[in-house]
Amino acid sequence: MKRNRKLLCAALVVAFALFCLVSPVDAWNSHGACTKLIISDQEWLKAYDSITVTPWTYQDVDTAAVGPNFVLQYIEGKPGTVTSAAAILTNYADEPDWKMDEDLQLSPLQALTGGSQGWRHQYYGLGWLRFGVAPSRAQYFFDLAGKAREKGDLYWTFRYLARAMHYVQDTTQPYHGVPAPVGIIFKGIGNFGTLMGSATNHHYNLEEYQGAMVARNSPVFVTALQNALPLDIATATSPSWLCRHAAYLGRPVVRELWPLETKFFGDSINGKDSWFFDESTLHAADPGTTQAAYDQEISTPLGRMSSYTKTLFLLARACVRPVTNHIFTNCESLKYQVLWGFTIGVRCRGCLPSRRGPARRPCRRSR
Repeated sequence: MKRNRKLLCAALVVAFALFCLVSPVDAWNSHGACTKLIISDQEWLKAYDSITVTPWTYQDVDTAAVGPNFVLQYIEGKPGTVTSAAAILTNYADEPDWKMDEDLQLSPLQALTGGSQGWRHQYYGLGWLRFGVAPSRAQYFFDLAGKAREKGDLYWTFRYLARAMHYVQDTTQPYHGVPAPVGIIFKGIGNFGTLMGSATNHHYNLEEYQGAMVARNSPVFVTALQNALPLDIATATSPSWLCRHAAYLGRPVVRELWPLETKFFGDSINGKDSWFFDESTLHAADPGTTQAAYDQEISTPLGRMSSYTKTLFLLARACVRPVTNHIFTNCESLKYQVLWGFTIGVRCRGCLPSRRGPARRPCRRSR
């Protein structure tokens, strides 16, 4: 029995690996359009409505390899132009997809995610196996945003934050956590061409449909993007955590999306050949229809995209340092000046409740 289980597991891993060799790597359609809706309630951004565009001068700290065809662009205009934080976040939400991560040799395992682009933008999981480095990419750019803020460079603070945001948002797309339901992958071993074609069709049609419905101001999608609430940063402690958690929560959603997509789009989506739905036929979903059920299923990870983006902003605003050498009576009264220009009262990290139970030993400030 144990031998059979090992063989089954090995076969599943091989099928998964072969499947990933040619799996698609795009995520949500139009990060910029979605981000514009997500930040519509972020009042704190209004304090940064006049930011001067500055040239990139971070060669000493921003040392990760970039794609040979990546070109650094300044959408607002040349350095010296004035822009805003909201504009930077929306304009550069898609920047990591501008060939930044393409045509690189990063890992011997990157073929399992379709190449270097997939390796950096996905976080596939199968049992205990993990493929991709999206969590570390989000953390990398988040840390660079902090370095830019320390220099007083608001432009690159928000531009690096936009890049970090992209990878967090990518991992909330369910097909970025697993390319297809595991059962479908295993059953498709004997007809790999059809498996690959159907998985690619499911992945891309989800994104095209989502993008088209956001562009049409679908109430379900707009509500999900605007109204989602952030997580508690006592638990969601880093951009890396957000990515790992988003991928983990998204994998089971693929099992729900797949049959709904087959029913809504039709059998053509499960064929070997590339297929896309006719966008001209799209309309708002009628209540009680398959499309309405599909919209609701997509709205869950789309809401997570919004929630985790807003949580990322909280993490950025909570990079703290003491205001003064004030004598504090306990950690609850500690006041910190947020590096992003706000003052808040927070607990010291050493006194926060741990994931395993009650608060850890109070820090030295409160003894």
